[in-house]
Amino acid sequence: DTIGKTASVLKTGANKGVSILNGVVGDKLEEKVNSISLKMQFYKNGKPIVLTKDDIKKIHPKPSSKVCILVHGLASDEMMWNFPQKKENYGTLLRYNSGLHISENGKNLSMLIHTLVKNYPTTIKELVLIGHSMGGLVIRSACHYGDKQNVTWIYKIRKIIFLGSPHLGAPLEKFGNVVTNVLDKIPNPFTKIAKNIINLRSAGIKDLRYGYLIDEDWKGKDPDALLTNSKNLVPLQEGVKYYIISGTVTENPESIFATWFGDAMVRKPSTLGKSNNEKFNLPIPEENHREFVGIAHIALMHE
Repeated sequence: DTIGKTASVLKTGANKGVSILNGVVGDKLEEKVNSISLKMQFYKNGKPIVLTKDDIKKIHPKPSSKVCILVHGLASDEMMWNFPQKKENYGTLLRYNSGLHISENGKNLSMLIHTLVKNYPTTIKELVLIGHSMGGLVIRSACHYGDKQNVTWIYKIRKIIFLGSPHLGAPLEKFGNVVTNVLDKIPNPFTKIAKNIINLRSAGIKDLRYGYLIDEDWKGKDPDALLTNSKNLVPLQEGVKYYIISGTVTENPESIFATWFGDAMVRKPSTLGKSNNEKFNLPIPEENHREFVGIAHIALMHE
C-alpha cells in the first residue's frame, strides 16, 4: 500500500512537472518531434478520452443534457480542480498545453467542444463554461473562433464564469517584459544571456501581458517589444450570462496591498475587465461579481 501511494505521488508530481514545463516553454515543445507537448483533450485517469458516443457512455452511463466544462490556467492541468487533502473535485477532465498562444488554444477548444457536442449520447441543451486565470481567456477566444468556425455549440452556452482571469493582462508578465528590455540595454554579455533566457518564456505567458485572445493580436508583431499593446476588441458572446469571481491577498479588500496586488497574480481592474479605455470594458453587471477576501489566485479554483 505504501509503495502504491508513493507511485501515485510520483506520477502526480511527474504530470504536474510536464504541465509546468508546457506552460513555461510549451510553444517550443510543440515544434519538436516526439516531445512532451500536451495535446488539448479530455482525460480520465490520466488517459485521453475518445469522443465517441460509446466511449462517452462508458464514462457517463447516464449523461445529462446540461454539461459544465472547466478550463484550467497557465502551467496547470485538470488535477488542479481537486480539493486540497480530499478525494472530491469539481471536475478533472480537460488538459491542454498552456504554453501555446491563447488564440491557438481557443481554436482547439472550440473544435474539441464541437466534437463533444456532436458525439454526445444525448442532446446537450445547456453549456456552462468555467475558466480559471488563463482558462477564462481561452474560453473567450474559443467563443470568438466558434463563431468564425460556424459551429453550433456557442448557442448552447448559458453561463460563463471567470475565476481570477486577467482580461486586461497580468502585471508579472509586464514586469518580465520591462526587465528583459532593461537587460538588453546593458552592454554586458552576461546580462544579454540573462535576457535571452528570460525571453524563452512561452507564447502563452507573453499573451498574458495584455490578455491577447486572437491571432491578430500577436501575428507579425514583436512579442518582446517594450510594453507595446496591440490587443484587438473581442466582444462577449451575446445571450450569455457572465460571472466574475475574484480574490484578494489580504483580509481587508480596501488595503493598499489588495488594491495593488489583487489576488497576488491579477489586479482587480484586470479581473473585472475595467479598462481606462472604455471600448475594452467588459459589460458584466456588478451584481455578477463576487470577491473573496484572503483567497489568493490558485485557491480560487477550489475554495
